[in-house]
Amino acid sequence: MKKCAVLVYDLCSNYEMSVALSALYQCGKEIVVFAKKEVVISEEGLHIKADQLLDELRIEEFDSLLLPGCMNLTEVIDDEAILAFVRSFRSLPIGAISSSPLLLLKAGVLGTRKVIAGIDKTELPEAGYFRKEELEAIIDVHDLDHTKECIRVEPNLITTVGGYFVAFGLLFAQMVGCTPHPGWYGKEETLQLRSYEQDELRKMWR
Repeated sequence: MKKCAVLVYDLCSNYEMSVALSALYQCGKEIVVFAKKEVVISEEGLHIKADQLLDELRIEEFDSLLLPGCMNLTEVIDDEAILAFVRSFRSLPIGAISSSPLLLLKAGVLGTRKVIAGIDKTELPEAGYFRKEELEAIIDVHDLDHTKECIRVEPNLITTVGGYFVAFGLLFAQMVGCTPHPGWYGKEETLQLRSYEQDELRKMWR
């Protein structure tokens, strides 16, 4: 079985990837934690030790990538080593939550796909990170209609805001071929997905 790469950076969000990692563990899916340096500190203050540095990636050993959100992406968004790492997974399944879909946009791997991101995209052009027209692929916290779509599923890609981390984690695990037991994480309604959305997602990953 190929492995799942988990990319971490300073101020990344541990809780946003917690269910995804647990679901992969249930299924015996090996994860490898990558970072630019040996230890990063999450937004919660956890010290996360990398298994491998970015330049040690052997892409043929992996079949997916998990990206947690980050309290402050300014130290990451223009880092070419991190963007190059993300580009290595452009044809593989990717789960990106909260602000991390911005890394996919910056790395140029989205193509025609759209993403949900836990950001206010009106602030980004002013900060000099993206042009306004580049942000058309982003459904931000103001555009998001929780009654219609809370998780965005595109070919080989699943994105959402941090509040849906339980559903995100379970669905990411399904996307990479795992079948976790949702009972570990509360009743099914905690998935925060309407029944027809769950049916549609299951069809995609049968």
